[in-house]
Amino acid sequence: MKNKIVYLIFMLMLACGCGEDRTYEYLELTQDNQWIFDCMRQNYLWNDSIHEPKRQDFFVTNNNFLKSLLVPGDKFSFFSDSASSTSYGISYALMRDPLSKQARNYYALVSFVEPGSPAALSGLKRGDWISKIGNSNLGAGNSAIIERGTATTICTSRIVLDDETMEYGWQAGDTLQMAAATELSPVGLYLDTVYTQRNSKIGYVVCNRFTDESFAGMETAVQRFQQQQITDLIIDLRYNSGGSLDVACKIASMLVPAENDGSLFCALTYNALNSDKNSFYTYSATGTLALEKVYIICGANTRGAAEVFIDALRQTLGYNSVVIIGEPTYGEDVVTEKIVSPYGFSISPAVAYVSDADGEHTLAYGITPGYEINEFADIYKVYSLGNKQEYLLYNTLYYIATGTFPQETADGVAVQSRYSLYNYNSIEK
Repeated sequence: MKNKIVYLIFMLMLACGCGEDRTYEYLELTQDNQWIFDCMRQNYLWNDSIHEPKRQDFFVTNNNFLKSLLVPGDKFSFFSDSASSTSYGISYALMRDPLSKQARNYYALVSFVEPGSPAALSGLKRGDWISKIGNSNLGAGNSAIIERGTATTICTSRIVLDDETMEYGWQAGDTLQMAAATELSPVGLYLDTVYTQRNSKIGYVVCNRFTDESFAGMETAVQRFQQQQITDLIIDLRYNSGGSLDVACKIASMLVPAENDGSLFCALTYNALNSDKNSFYTYSATGTLALEKVYIICGANTRGAAEVFIDALRQTLGYNSVVIIGEPTYGEDVVTEKIVSPYGFSISPAVAYVSDADGEHTLAYGITPGYEINEFADIYKVYSLGNKQEYLLYNTLYYIATGTFPQETADGVAVQSRYSLYNYNSIEK
């Protein structure tokens, strides 16, 4: 509304200017969006498709102005200001009442809580059901209240079994006090451990972001895996929102045979104005932990560098050597670059295609697991990550031990969840 008022005042100034040149005032009032336009014309991957805005278009909000420049189908470029960069630290699946007791009610099943976040400090944990935030019930149109805001309360609910009717129903849970959303630095390597199962030792890591910290953690974990002589490795990327391609390449280099040293991990291709930035990432392979098979757990929040990591390993080790379990990934075949403005916000436009060893950039369609399993197929008990009973981990361990899945059908196709998720949200883009 403020921008519209400024625009109307400016147009009145023009009308009353009696032919006086008001170009300076126009540029001063629109300099922030002019900056966005100049950045996008230079850096945007599809810069040759940007339309020339009209003078009045520069008076909209910065976020809306950026959106107006994006090509149809661009779900990757985004705007950030001081508000949008904060978070409560909650990943969740929002769905209509899965018990079909109150069809109009929505519940958010907590899938992950970022360590040290306002949500974690409130006592919220994976498997909790959120039924209300502050005074607001959850709904399809206001799910953002679960992601960020001021200090508030969280009302939780529990699914309980009625001993008499033997039916599941809802029961009021705890009311938690949560501090205001804040800027978070997501933990890269969340968990690493070793399971002993029959005659096998199985390494398990949960990597939520490819960062320098996760690389250092992975180096330590791999040393321990070698000492314990693991026979199999499970990499859990279901909440991995991407991160550094360089780090993804370094971690992948630990998992491929030494003979792949110097071979292509991925390539980046920029627009014609920035073709000098075109680059290649290659393995620094030493065969540190080259196993016969690697098992990867993924989901709808697996995106960006995490998808490149999976695809590169499949091409390098072979599709039969990389077993993928979970749900289809997000689908992101581009790299975004954060550009900070002098006006208190930043833009992160798509700037380059990511190509594989064959020169293809097909990750926009996502990666479909060989075995599709919804981690919330059993909503009555959602275990913490790393617990051997946690649904996806349990299925993966079972498969390693037996070569089949507990819920696999006769024709070999994994059973899909009967619950439809409305929204599957991650902490970070």
